Amino acid sequence: MLTTLAILLGFGLLVGFHEAAHMFVSKLFGVKVNKFAIGFGTVLLSKKWGETTYELRLLPLGGFVQCHGENPESKVKRGFFSLSWWKRSLIALAGPVASLLLGFLMLYGVLLANGWPLIAGLVKAFDMCAFVFVTTFQFLSGTLPQKLATAAASDGVAGPIMIVKILSDGLKQGWDVFVYILAMVSLSLGMFNLLPLPMLDGGHVFLYTLEGIRGKKWPVKAYVIWNMIGVALLGGLMIYTIFSDVAKLLK
Repeated sequence: MLTTLAILLGFGLLVGFHEAAHMFVSKLFGVKVNKFAIGFGTVLLSKKWGETTYELRLLPLGGFVQCHGENPESKVKRGFFSLSWWKRSLIALAGPVASLLLGFLMLYGVLLANGWPLIAGLVKAFDMCAFVFVTTFQFLSGTLPQKLATAAASDGVAGPIMIVKILSDGLKQGWDVFVYILAMVSLSLGMFNLLPLPMLDGGHVFLYTLEGIRGKKWPVKAYVIWNMIGVALLGGLMIYTIFSDVAKLLK
């Protein structure tokens, strides 16, 4: 029971921090935020504070911020699409940047808890994050060293089931190991969301930047098609990772 609660709280922290950054920058630019949700599916808890409704939902696989005026043709006051392309881009970037920052802070906290001095721990945390960034870039660009590439190929892509198992195993080794794994997940979440793919934050930034270069908004149909491609890609990835996770557990 304690393990389940710790994992749920851990996921909630990662998702909440990511989405809170989107909400903070949205409000900073004057956008009305109608809804802030952690999880998807059935609403378990709901509370309205000010103009925003905060929700906790059944499936802890992500979250979302619903802004006023999200229709691309909308010109309502305090609406998301009433903003210039670069402000919308900054709102989209806020989530991944927050995830990267949280991952760094968690690594730094683990190092300090294990007796590292303040400055040495800070440098070590930067080094660890840099290693993750460089390794991820090498993996995506196909330049990963052979030894690491072989290990990555044998491990495959970890989906939600394997991540839960890894967190559960980590918690048995101690809270510092558990927090370290959460930090890695947060860093991965941040980097993954920076990819210029539909439905990801990086994909939104890519589309808004092209809009800025173009000098005017895209037709509504373009945004709809872009998001439909994203849903298909992410849905396919989710199905693949779940089947992959189950296959690993059955070995």
